[in-house]
Amino acid sequence: MSVYGQMMKLMSLIGKGPMRSLEKMTLDPRAAQEQLLLSVLQENRDTEYGRLHGFSEIHSIEEYQARVPIREYDGFAPYIERMVRGEDNVLTAEHITHYNKTSGTLGCAKYIPLSKKQVSINGKYFALYTNAVVSSHLGYRWNNGKGINLQEGNAEVLPTGATYGCASSVAVKDGPFKNMMSQIYTSPMEARQPGEGVVTRYIHARFALAERNATYAISTFASIMLEIFRYIEDNHEMLLKDIEQGTIDENVNLPEAVRASLLAQIRPDPKRAAELRAAFAQGFDTPWARRVWPKMEYILSVCGANFSPYTEKLRKYILGDGIHVFYFGVAASEGTFSVVRGMDDPDTILVPDGCFMEFRDINDPGAPCLTMDRLEENKCYELIITNYSGLYRYRMHDVIRVTGRHNKTPLIQFETREGFAVNIRGEKTSEPAVRSMIEETEKALGIDVTDYSVYADTDAVPPGYVVLLELRRRPKDVTRDDIRRCLKEKLMEANKDIVEDFENGYLDEPRLLLLQPETYLLYRDVMIHRGTAAAQLKPVHVIRNEFQRRFFFGLQEEEDPA
Repeated sequence: MSVYGQMMKLMSLIGKGPMRSLEKMTLDPRAAQEQLLLSVLQENRDTEYGRLHGFSEIHSIEEYQARVPIREYDGFAPYIERMVRGEDNVLTAEHITHYNKTSGTLGCAKYIPLSKKQVSINGKYFALYTNAVVSSHLGYRWNNGKGINLQEGNAEVLPTGATYGCASSVAVKDGPFKNMMSQIYTSPMEARQPGEGVVTRYIHARFALAERNATYAISTFASIMLEIFRYIEDNHEMLLKDIEQGTIDENVNLPEAVRASLLAQIRPDPKRAAELRAAFAQGFDTPWARRVWPKMEYILSVCGANFSPYTEKLRKYILGDGIHVFYFGVAASEGTFSVVRGMDDPDTILVPDGCFMEFRDINDPGAPCLTMDRLEENKCYELIITNYSGLYRYRMHDVIRVTGRHNKTPLIQFETREGFAVNIRGEKTSEPAVRSMIEETEKALGIDVTDYSVYADTDAVPPGYVVLLELRRRPKDVTRDDIRRCLKEKLMEANKDIVEDFENGYLDEPRLLLLQPETYLLYRDVMIHRGTAAAQLKPVHVIRNEFQRRFFFGLQEEEDPA
């Protein structure tokens, strides 16, 4: 085993400590949660917020819930603005040196404080613990080769010296492997910390293909991994030529300084190019990842809920049965909420020492918030968190579904964002219902949807749904009308409440817009050039603003492809 392999094995062995600790906490999650909460309150009792709410006088979960109100980001914004300007002891006793930048999908980007203690918790679970779980299933053969890591991010420096950027920028810049990333991952620094507006798709793909011994792949979202692998499919001739000759194709749009830096790192590799040509000569009708990377063992990403369609396409078209899927637990800029428990298992374990968590029954929002030990299986709850970074009883607007138990601690899956994807007349079409409509239409008609969006056209009379699809594969005998009729049928199956609205003419027949090839790639590129980090770009499954509407409606196909 190489020095690198030995190091990774050591990290996996160290990760067994957090595994044992988590196992013990799952036997009595309420005790671990109360201990964590009281620790947070004790540390921050003399802050402005702590004095205002009497942290020093709180000795139980119930006292905390009685004294401290539930708040959304706007309730914390005035405090955070002062912290960003350099004021200390406002929400936390710790001086905050980094603020996570949220994606701003539903509004303006936010400043989420990130304490060093929260960084430590995140690193413990998403580096040490995760490595240990992987090794418990696969042994240590996977950690003797590089990983295809598609996570990236940069952070701007604020006037106070604190940094502000997406959560992945902390992992890239300050993670436990920061000094050895070139030994661990295929992508160079130019992709892991790209300049503002730099599209890294080519860089990730080219350097991943050049590494024959890649053993795993990581991305923030499964949609990003599918995007890179399909980019490889669509551009493999160009990529192989560049690997063979040690060049970067002139049509690849990169800043000159980035191009020069990359060229200094690469050498012609005709042997690897020949291997890849032989692998790709078999086509893309069957999974190809193992032909390209013979030692590939698993992928790790956010793969469930709204990302499950991308995960299934990865399995069907690229990974096949031999490469495993490890599901990232539920996490966000605000903290770590659950972690993976096993191979190919979408159920994740709530982490009692990640942050203090409360749960509001989405079917009874007026009822008291519950602690994790009181959650019921097969029910959905909105997540409310208290962390070490200065957020107290903070509404995440994330909804989780309880799927079972590990000892006395719930197993969960992320379900959706709180609220509804589309709700024109009280029909309350959820994001899972939209996802089901698309997936069942794909199965029924044999089409392959690259990506999709829905738009609530409330200006039409009567109002109605517009479904936008970018198709990758489509049988010749499947017409637009076939797709539209099937979408309506599957939508009614997924949301029974909408049937009467269609029958009575309260909602118009769904409209279908087919989008030009690479529309969603172009949208991502536009958003990256506008300053959004690639790792934060989630699929636009619901068109929520005028910019998105004009962009996607302007790129529809005028006629059916021949």
